[in-house]
Amino acid sequence: MKFLRIEDEVIYSKKRYKLKREIDKLFLDEEYFQIEPQLFEEYDEFTTINNKIPEESMVKVVNGKVMVLRADITTSIIKSLVPRWEDGLKLKLFYNSSIYKNKNTVGIKEIRQIGCEYLGEASVEADREVVKLALKILEKYNNNFILEVGSSKYIHGLLEELNLNKNCENQIKNLLYTKNTHELKVYIEELKIKREVKELLSNILSLQGNLYNVIEKSNKFYCNNKMKQALEELKQVNNLIEECNFLDKARFDLSMITMLDYYEGIMFRGYYPNSYKEILSGGRYDSLTKEYGKEIPAIGFTLSVDELMKYVYK
Repeated sequence: MKFLRIEDEVIYSKKRYKLKREIDKLFLDEEYFQIEPQLFEEYDEFTTINNKIPEESMVKVVNGKVMVLRADITTSIIKSLVPRWEDGLKLKLFYNSSIYKNKNTVGIKEIRQIGCEYLGEASVEADREVVKLALKILEKYNNNFILEVGSSKYIHGLLEELNLNKNCENQIKNLLYTKNTHELKVYIEELKIKREVKELLSNILSLQGNLYNVIEKSNKFYCNNKMKQALEELKQVNNLIEECNFLDKARFDLSMITMLDYYEGIMFRGYYPNSYKEILSGGRYDSLTKEYGKEIPAIGFTLSVDELMKYVYK
């Protein structure tokens, strides 16, 4: 953000500092400790794992080999910790840092983020704790929020049934991500897949809303074991949201896809009124840790400081 007057910048900086300290305290109160993520990632390794991040948005540095200025904090943390991981270890950590992106109109942009990671705990209680923290933060700054919830297992289970090549699979994911109903129907019409699976894909973008209404709709369509597992996990999240008296804030979406393709299980995004960008996003990502040598239970979320500031201090 640019300021014409130094005084305005000072006021804004003080408010941002106060906001960050408040959120830091929420994490500290739940016994999370602060960590500083690495600044650079090796380009080849990063792009292999994060293949949905547009290459043109990355800030690259060449010094003998090509490096990427930090584009995702979770990847940076996992890369640092997994090679040293000991069996039985459990970590609850948070960060207050930045990622960097190339923007066509402004050049290199710093994006401030605060987030948490709960590593080494596979139980439902870990999911509950992290989702509950996300709800607490959203409510603290605007009670009129929406929490979108989905499960990557539902989409992964469906795609496994299709048995498509990687290009076709990515095309379907992109159409789901952009919620392009017309193009999705046109694309799958050309695919040689089972009629019942094609029928589900044609209607999957309508499977949104109250969880039990969504499940009732989904019962009319194809469902394999992995997809059933996804629905059971979403019921557990729904129960937690109901316990916290936020059921009217929840919107479940069986077609949910994220830009970061490493989630495996529940995913969630938090929005405030009239916001086009999420304030908060996260989920379970055990499979990401496996890419760095060892599969570790992992769940967390990231909060956009700059987006949150727009609503807290208008």
